Amino acid sequence: MKTQSFFIKYISLLFVLGTCFSCIKDTDFEQYDTLIIYPIVEANLVNAQEPAASFVDSSGAELPSISDQVIFDVFNSDFSVDNLIKAELVFGITNSINKAFQIKMDFYDSADALQHTFSIDIDNSPTNTPLFTEHIEVFENMNLLALKSTHKLEITITMISNPTSVVLTPDSEGSILLVSKGVFYLKISS
Repeated sequence: MKTQSFFIKYISLLFVLGTCFSCIKDTDFEQYDTLIIYPIVEANLVNAQEPAASFVDSSGAELPSISDQVIFDVFNSDFSVDNLIKAELVFGITNSINKAFQIKMDFYDSADALQHTFSIDIDNSPTNTPLFTEHIEVFENMNLLALKSTHKLEITITMISNPTSVVLTPDSEGSILLVSKGVFYLKISS
């Protein structure tokens, strides 16, 4: 046992001496490269479903449009404003109403000034079978600045007249479903 203990002490001493006297070049910690990462974040944004009856008023007459406003606090932190380099808003619309629609998206800042707008045309569904439409709105450069200053999103769904569509009643079939997500491209550097 004494031989094994002596051997372990001898090896440990050689390791410590080798570590202390080994050749090490001077390390310059000022030469490091800046670390840059490019994460992509996806988040659900707005989901809404409106049955055909939503486009009929209390007297039974068709409403030409309906709208709603959503507070859009995606960019309420300096981190997201400073590091966002691109954004894509992806909208999926499923229409099973025998009416064509136009969905208009208006982006307003905190002073209610319009920053960005776009529209999506939705075909009618004569047989009330779900029809899917996808729209991707890309925000870069000046559009990205408009998106970063957005505080409120107004969504307006307007019926478009169509010779093959029927007049809506409170008992009309179908609905229009809007699902959306944001794909945010960030650049984070140290």
